Amino acid sequence: MQYFLDPFWINLASSLAVLWPLWRIFKRAGLNPVWSLLIFVSVAIPLLGQLLVLLVLFHSKWPTLPPKPAPQPRKKPRTV
Repeated sequence: MQYFLDPFWINLASSLAVLWPLWRIFKRAGLNPVWSLLIFVSVAIPLLGQLLVLLVLFHSKWPTLPPKPAPQPRKKPRTV
């Protein structure tokens, strides 16, 4: 049976569709957004690009929020 679309074109279209969200994820994670271009490895070898992107995201240090300031000490109630 003949494919309606060659798998190459399907992989290329899905990689293009995922590029912009990955670019933003890398940017917000404090990493270089160029890492999102690894998704195009999937065009040649299916699922390898997704695996590489996940490995970069999993094994990189994500920025953390600054610690919350210490709460103000409570005032003691007045006694008569």
